[in-house]
Amino acid sequence: LATLLAVLETYSFIDVDIETLKRGSYIRAKVYRVPTDRTQAFLRDLETVGAIAGLHVSGIETNMDTVVVAYPAWLEAEVGKAALRNRATPLEIPENMPRIPSEALKKVRKELNKLPVVLKGHLPRLREALAVIEAAKSLLSLLEATRLTQLVAVISGYVAPEREPVLRRTLESLGAGYVGVVAAPSMEGHHGHGEEELPPSYFTIPSKLAPFAGLLEMAGHPRPREFVPLALMAVTLPIVYGFMFPDLGHGLVLLLAGYYLFYRKMGNRDLGRLVMIFGVAAMAVGFFAGEFFGPHPAVAGWLDAIWHGHPPLASPLHPFVKEMAAGGLHSGEELAEEAKLLIFHAIYVSLAIGSLLLALSSWISVANGALLRDKEVLAAGVGKSLVFTGILIAIVIGGMVGSGDTAIERAGSVLYDAGLTLTPQTALGTLVRLMVTVGLLVLLASPMLFGHGSTGGRIVNGVIEAFDILLMAIGNTASFMRIMGLMLAHSGLMFGFTILAFIAGPVLGAIAYILGNLLVIGLEALVAYAHSLRLHFYEMFSKFYMDGGRPYSPVRMPELVKL
Repeated sequence: LATLLAVLETYSFIDVDIETLKRGSYIRAKVYRVPTDRTQAFLRDLETVGAIAGLHVSGIETNMDTVVVAYPAWLEAEVGKAALRNRATPLEIPENMPRIPSEALKKVRKELNKLPVVLKGHLPRLREALAVIEAAKSLLSLLEATRLTQLVAVISGYVAPEREPVLRRTLESLGAGYVGVVAAPSMEGHHGHGEEELPPSYFTIPSKLAPFAGLLEMAGHPRPREFVPLALMAVTLPIVYGFMFPDLGHGLVLLLAGYYLFYRKMGNRDLGRLVMIFGVAAMAVGFFAGEFFGPHPAVAGWLDAIWHGHPPLASPLHPFVKEMAAGGLHSGEELAEEAKLLIFHAIYVSLAIGSLLLALSSWISVANGALLRDKEVLAAGVGKSLVFTGILIAIVIGGMVGSGDTAIERAGSVLYDAGLTLTPQTALGTLVRLMVTVGLLVLLASPMLFGHGSTGGRIVNGVIEAFDILLMAIGNTASFMRIMGLMLAHSGLMFGFTILAFIAGPVLGAIAYILGNLLVIGLEALVAYAHSLRLHFYEMFSKFYMDGGRPYSPVRMPELVKL
């Protein structure tokens, strides 16, 4: 109907009965819609078959030309062949419509206006049809799981643990002819080593974690008994997002948009709650960053005053904003030195968060191995945990006790001592090197001791696993510097609009600053969301999440339905 409406709107200027023109006894006429690149070929073919006229008009439709063809009635077949060769389609109106395009357009619009009422009238029948389809699907699922012999019928499937007693009681109530045998599926060979079909994964999603369930599906379905990282995502994802999008005012906008736009107006409760959670996270970190709709003193000065001009998570551009407001009291060298220290601090915070999350993810891998009862996964998890915990110690503890003026310099000195010296000179450097070395050796040995396949294949797998984790230890940890990058990009954009507000005057400056805030909220909110997911799916989940499972989809029989 929408396609017909578009065509009729294009040709509504035609006020003659085009169907009558097609049925003339001696002379007939048709309106053809021809692709632009085939128009000339179509006109040549019409000339060849002896059509009386071919009027060519362009510009009525995009990428289409209109050709009006008049021809003797006995050339009907030849004109049709020419149209078919050149992908030309005649302008046609359905039989139940008026034959004049302008009048047909009026009827289509009238039908569209009545469509919601018509659909509402058919809603009960549509619901009945849906119930029939669901019942048929459930019955077919049962038939697929049924094995028939001459004496018995065996139905095999999976049942949720808490529903198993109900199933037994139901079968017992049916009489002696119904027997239920329940056996827990063996997990041997279901960890990625065998070709057997995995049993479905069964887990419940608490209502408070429902907003994150859709995000987890993007990473794949967990395997049976595998650790389900919903609660982990519910904590770490908003934290990472908040550090990437640190603004109290912008977070407030997300909070209100999530509640009024998505939660209330659109009725998407999970999306609304997710946006609200991200908004609260951005507000919390933005409070410590001293930004409220950007750093402009006219709107964020009260927040900066709370921190006495030195917010703990201030952007490296914060000193320049203060200097603009003060009128140039400090030299460029002083501002550059303060900005450098803030950059070092932002880098350190990003790496500290990254090392903590990577170490946590690695220890979850150990728990996964225990849950899956897989010695290879367990041993590899121990190796990864030693490597990433060593890096965590170097960055966090090294940032406190290492040598240097700033935390990042102190952490760097420990990393240098542990990784780039012949013999570590500090106890902390020795500990970090020992943990990383032992971890890599465990990763090298775990496929050889507990792996599957030939001896040569297990050796190669061990070497690849150890080398891969070594690269991850460097690359994944450094990847968390995108937290600093996104924070700096957000602050940089708002700093630019702050400068524009200062030089444009009160009125134009206010307009520019408001538009800048809207632009940054729309752009940075989505970019921070994408990068937060990327850090979770690629950096964190790659340490423990195996996915590859299939959901538990029980057969649900609807009410009595006639098939």
